[in-house]
Amino acid sequence: MKNKNKKKIFLIMLIILLFIISIALLILSQTGTINRIINNINKEEIKKEISYEVYKHVNGKTAMLVVAEDTENGIEKIIYPNNEMELYCNGKTKVAFDYNTDITGKESLTFKAINMLGEEIEKTIQINDQFYLDMIDHNLTKETETQKCLTVNYKEGSATKQYKIGEGETWTNYTNAIRLDDYQILETLENENKTPKVYLKQVDNIGNEIIVESKLNYTIPDNITYKQEETVVEGESILACVEDNELQTGNYIFRVTGTIEEQNEEGVTQTKTETIDYPVELYNYNEDANYKATNEIVINNTKYTGIGKTNSEKRMLILKYNKNLSIEDKAIITPTGTSEEINGATHLCTKKGMFIYCAETLTNNGKVTMTARGTVNQEGENVYLYKNEDNTYEYVPAIGANGGSSVSHAKPGINGQSGTSRKTGGGGSGAGGYCGTAGAGGNGTSYSGGAGGGGAAGNASNQWGTGTAGSSIGGPGGNAGLGGSFSRSAGGGAGNPGGINKSISQNYMVDAENGTGGLLIIYTNIINNNKTISSKGSNGGFGSDAPGGGSGAGSINIFYKTSIERGTITANGGSKGSAPHYTSYQAANGGAGSITITNIIPMTWQE
Repeated sequence: MKNKNKKKIFLIMLIILLFIISIALLILSQTGTINRIINNINKEEIKKEISYEVYKHVNGKTAMLVVAEDTENGIEKIIYPNNEMELYCNGKTKVAFDYNTDITGKESLTFKAINMLGEEIEKTIQINDQFYLDMIDHNLTKETETQKCLTVNYKEGSATKQYKIGEGETWTNYTNAIRLDDYQILETLENENKTPKVYLKQVDNIGNEIIVESKLNYTIPDNITYKQEETVVEGESILACVEDNELQTGNYIFRVTGTIEEQNEEGVTQTKTETIDYPVELYNYNEDANYKATNEIVINNTKYTGIGKTNSEKRMLILKYNKNLSIEDKAIITPTGTSEEINGATHLCTKKGMFIYCAETLTNNGKVTMTARGTVNQEGENVYLYKNEDNTYEYVPAIGANGGSSVSHAKPGINGQSGTSRKTGGGGSGAGGYCGTAGAGGNGTSYSGGAGGGGAAGNASNQWGTGTAGSSIGGPGGNAGLGGSFSRSAGGGAGNPGGINKSISQNYMVDAENGTGGLLIIYTNIINNNKTISSKGSNGGFGSDAPGGGSGAGSINIFYKTSIERGTITANGGSKGSAPHYTSYQAANGGAGSITITNIIPMTWQE
C-alpha cells in the first residue's frame, strides 16, 4: 500500500516538472532568447577592425593591402588618411583594398570605416621603427648546437641587404642566408655579451636606408664555452686523436709519433721516426648538423668568412660531428679567412688545414673547400693522418711539389709540378718578357700550394725587369718586374697575398689573386658528395708584356668506411695571368694538387 502511494507521488511531481519546463520554453521562445542563444552559437566571432600588410617599399613609396571588417553590421564607407578620398562599400562585411603612398616625412596614417549604424572604426598606423621592422620577416633555424641559420625576407624594393652584430661593428652585405655562430659572436664581443643585438638593414635603389633592430632575441646559452688551455692528446695519428677521445670544444695539442721511409742526401732509403705536436682548434657537435648558410662576420671593421676563430693563431681546424652532417645548396664549409688588410698586412687563412670528422653520413649538396685557404707563412711538416695495420702511415709530406723555374728574355713561364702521393702543387713561374727575368714559382708545403712567380719585362735598351719568386712557405706571390719605359705592364704571382703588379698605366692592371690551395682531410662512414669538394690554387696577375704565375693547388684526403658517391672533387692549380699583347710571353699555371680517396675497411687507395 505504501509503495503504491509513493509511485503516485512520483508521477505527480514528474508531471508538474514537465509542465513548468514547457511554460519556460514558451516564454523564452516568445522573447527570442533561444533564437539568440542558437544564433550566437552558430555565428562566427564578430570582427570590427582595420588591419594592413605592407607588400612593397621602393624609394619611400609604400604599397599596402588594407582590410576593414564589421561582420555584424557591415561597412558603409572607408575614409582614407587626410580625407584623401572615400570608398563606398554598400554594407559589405569585409572590404580589402590597395593603398599606395609616399611615407617620406610622415609620422602616421589613419584609416576610418563607418558601419551601417553610423559607428566609426579607426586604425592609426605609426610610421616608426616597428613599422619598418614589420616589413622584414625572419626565420631562425638550428644548424648545430652553436650555429643558427638566419633567413630574412625583405619586402620588394630592397636593393642591398646588410646585417651586423652589436652596435660598434660595420654592416656586412649578404645575398642568401646568415650563419650566426655562437663562438665567433663571443669572440667578437670579447666573451662578455651572451644576448647580442642583431641589426638588419635594407637599402633601396637610390640609397635610402631602413635600419631596424631585429625582433630576434638571440641568446647564447651559458654552457657555451671554449676551452682555452692546451691539453696534450697523444695518439698514433691525427685521426686516432680525434676518434678515440671525447673532446670538448677548445684548444689542444695533438702529439703524434710517426714513421716514414725517406732518402738521405746520398740517396739511401732510411727509416725516420719523429714526434710532432700539432696545435688544434677543435669544435665538437653531438647532434645532427644541417648547414644552410655560410659564416660571415665583421670584427673590428674587418670581414671574415668561414668557420673557426678569427685570430691569427696557426692551428689545424677540426670539426667533429658525432652524428650526421648535411650541407645544403649554397652553403660553404671553409675555415675562417679574409682578404682584407689588417694593420697594413693582408690577413688570409692561418688554419693549418681543415679536418672534417663525421661519425655517420656526410651529405654534401653545397661546397666543402680549401680553395685559396693555404696556410699563410707556415713551413711544412709531415702530417700523420692514419696508421695502417702494417704500421705504415698515410701522411701528407712536409714538402709539396716543386714550383716552376725562373725564365728570362722572351720565354714563357714553367708550370708548377703537380702533387702526387698526397702532396700539394707547386706554383707557376712568371713570364719572362722581352729583356725580363721572371720569378720562379714557390714549392708546395703540407699546408699550402706554392705561390706563383712574378712576371718581368724590360725594353730594347737593355733596361731589364726582374720579378721575384713566389713563396715556398705559403707566403706572398712574386712581385712583377718592369724595366725602362717601353713595356706596358707585368703581373704579380698568386699567393698569400698576391704579388704586386707593375704598370705604366692603370689600364693594364689586373691584380694577382690572393690565396693558395690548402690541406683538406675528410673522414666519414658514408659520404654522398652531390656537389663540390675542392682545394684549388689562385690565378696570376695580368700583364700585357709578362703576366704572373698561378699558385699551386692543395691536398685533398678522403677516408671512408662503407660507401662513397664522388661527385665533383677538384684540386686544379691556379691559372696563369693573361698577356694579350705578347701571347708568346705567357706565364705558367700552378700545379695541380693531389686527391687521395681511401677506403679503410678494407684499405684501398684511389688517386
